[in-house]
This record gives sequence, structure tokens and C-alpha cells, in this order.
Amino acid sequence: MLNKMKNIFIYNLIVLFIAAATIFNGCDSPAPTELVQDNSSSQNPIQIQVASKDTSDVLYNNGIDTTGVAVSDTAYASVIYVVGTKITYNSYTEKISSAQALFLDKKNPVQGLNGKIIGYKTLLPGDIQFDYHHARLIPYRVGYNYMGHYVDTLLGERYILSSRMLNPMYRFNFPYNSTIKFQILTNTLGKSTEFNIPTPPEVIGKVKLTGKLRDKTLTAELDWNSALQKNINIILGAVPKNQKNPIPLFQITGNDSGKLIIPTKLLNSIPLNKYDKIVFSFVRAYTETKFANGNYILVSSQSIHSIILDIP
Repeated sequence: MLNKMKNIFIYNLIVLFIAAATIFNGCDSPAPTELVQDNSSSQNPIQIQVASKDTSDVLYNNGIDTTGVAVSDTAYASVIYVVGTKITYNSYTEKISSAQALFLDKKNPVQGLNGKIIGYKTLLPGDIQFDYHHARLIPYRVGYNYMGHYVDTLLGERYILSSRMLNPMYRFNFPYNSTIKFQILTNTLGKSTEFNIPTPPEVIGKVKLTGKLRDKTLTAELDWNSALQKNINIILGAVPKNQKNPIPLFQITGNDSGKLIIPTKLLNSIPLNKYDKIVFSFVRAYTETKFANGNYILVSSQSIHSIILDIP
């Protein structure tokens, strides 16, 4: 079971508030959904956004890795993620902690076989540390769909620490409701950058499914431990049949009140002929921008609980 769980990807969308949502195209896509809906007295107003118009694009091949971190936000030249993740499937929960740093050379784009820019070559500014633990360099690959085939390209290296690392030197445990000291010790002139990254309280979620998707009667009641934060994000996704990688479909933003009923119209728009598992990811996050060494750095600190369920 442990190996199986390690091979199931979860996701979170680093851009927590998308400027505009685009409805999926095609007959097997979710039906159009209002961006803001469900203002009934039973729960606080929520905001719903479609994840992407094209689930075969580069985001879904690169944005999710086995540590639960999305690494495809190339709007910034530098991105840092620290994440405490829980994955629950068949009543089994695995905990994963990870810290990553990715530095992109925006002057050095890379084109795929389709002629589109698929990413940028990476930079290695020096020794990266999270709470005085030296991050390890691992390959940074970009995958994309080309004429129906999966193609990947090596763009360089990224820095990572993880609770999954066999070498204790590179193991990392996410400290909830605390801070993480981040440092860049450069290779030149002894210059360094350091700042503290705040971490959110741990989120622990529960999902109760009733009804059947086949009959369009599926309902989902979500409960979690409220931390009285400003908001929480629920990523509603699904796992395609005969695959392990979930695809994010919708993002729901609401108050961190501890309870949410997913709109039935949204839930029953998932095509049963395409997916056999549904995924609810509870995401409590702090996201901010730092300025260091002449560059803006996107910093995201997140607590995630992903619950994977067979579609009834």
C-alpha cells in the first residue's frame, strides 16, 4: 500500500486566485459554472474557478510531483515552496513534507517540438538551506503532450528536501503553524539572502459522499479543523481511468469555517466515462513575494490534505 500511495500524485495550484476562469471545451468536459455562487444561508459564499481549459497542457504534466508541490508557475524567475502534505486513500494516510526552490533563467527559454515555450533553463545561485538543512540538487524535467505522445525535456536542476529522502541529511519535516528559515549562500563574494517563511496551521479534512454520479445524485459534505484563517481552498479533481495522476478540475475558495457542501451541479458535471476516482484537496496556504538579489521570489507555504475516493 505504501508504494502505491507514493505513486499517486496530488496537486495544489500555486496561483490561489486566478484572474479569469475559462470553461472546459468538449462534450466530456464539466459544464459551465458561475465564478461566485451558492450564497444560501446554509453556508458562507464561495468562489469557484475552473482550473484550466486544457487538461493536457504543460501545467498538468509538470505541475504535480510526488511531494505534492506544483512547480510550473513560471511567472516568477524564482519560486520557493514548503509544504506539509497528507494523502488519504482507502482509510490509509501518508504524510509527506517537502521544501523546494527553483530558479529560472528567463533569458534562456526552451521550445518543445510543438514550437511553444515549455519552460526555461535553471540557475544554481549557490547553497540553499531550509532551517539549516542543505537542499539536494535533483533534475528538473518538463513534460508535455506532442501529437498524442508524452515527451519530456531536461531543463537543469532544482533544489529539494523531503521527508522521503533516504539520506537523513536531506530529510525535511514541515513545522506547522511556525516559521522556516530560508537561506541562499552564494558562491561569489560570500553574499547571502535569508528570510523566514511562515507556515499555516495543519489542515485535517473529512469527506462524506452520498448518492451516485451515474444518477447525477452525488453529493459531498466536507469537514475540516477550522483554524479561523481568512480562507481555505478546496481543489476538486479526478483521476482518469487506468492512470494514477489526478487532474485538477475546479478550485473552490471559501471561509476557513470547517464545513462546506460542494454544489451538486459542480460535482455531477464530472464525466463518469472518463474518471473513476475523485480527489478533494484541502489547501491552507500563505503566499507572498520577496525581493532579493534583484529578483522577485514567489514564496508559498502550504498545508494540504488530499483525500482520494472511488467514484460511487
